[in-house]
Amino acid sequence: MYHGSNPTALQSQKMIVEALLELMKEKEFAKINIKELCEKAMISRQTFYTLFDGKEEVIELHLDTLFHTYVERYLQDENSRMLKELCDNTIAYMIQNKELICLMVRSNLDHLVKNKIEYYLSDLDSLLRSSQTADRDYAISFLAGGLMSVISRAVKNNDFEDGAMISQLMESIFTGSCFCI
Repeated sequence: MYHGSNPTALQSQKMIVEALLELMKEKEFAKINIKELCEKAMISRQTFYTLFDGKEEVIELHLDTLFHTYVERYLQDENSRMLKELCDNTIAYMIQNKELICLMVRSNLDHLVKNKIEYYLSDLDSLLRSSQTADRDYAISFLAGGLMSVISRAVKNNDFEDGAMISQLMESIFTGSCFCI
C-alpha cells in the first residue's frame, strides 16, 4: 500500500476508497472486481496497483483512518481509562460508523476490523496493568476479539442500534460478571 505524501496519489486513494464503499452497498465484496472498482473510481488499473495490492488494502486504509481518529479521541479523554468508558466509547464510535461496520460484517470482513481494533488498542498503554509483553498481547487480542464478536452478533441480530445495551454487555463479559462460575 502506498504511504507517501504525493497529493495526486492520496487523492486517488481517497477516490478508490469511496468507490469501493459505494460498490459494497450494491453488491458483495467478493463479487467486486478491480476493473469495476477502477471504473467507479475513475482511475486506471495501473494506478490502482501502484497504490494497493488488492481490495482488502483499500478497506484497511479506510479502517486505519477511522481507528487513528478514535485513538486520538480516546487519548484526549482523561475519563476513558476505565473498562466501562472503553466499552462505551468504542461501541459509540462503532455505531457512528454503523454503515461501514454493517457492510464489513455482511461481507465477512469483520476479521479486518478485529485486526485493526487489536492493532490500535495496543497504542492505548493505559488500558492494561501488565507490563509483560506476552500478557499484554493476549489481553489486547482478547479485548479486540470480544469487541468484534459481540458487534458482529449485534449486527446479525439487528441489535446494533442500542449502544448502551451492547456496551453494558461487553463490560459484563470482560469482567466475568455475566458468567455463573
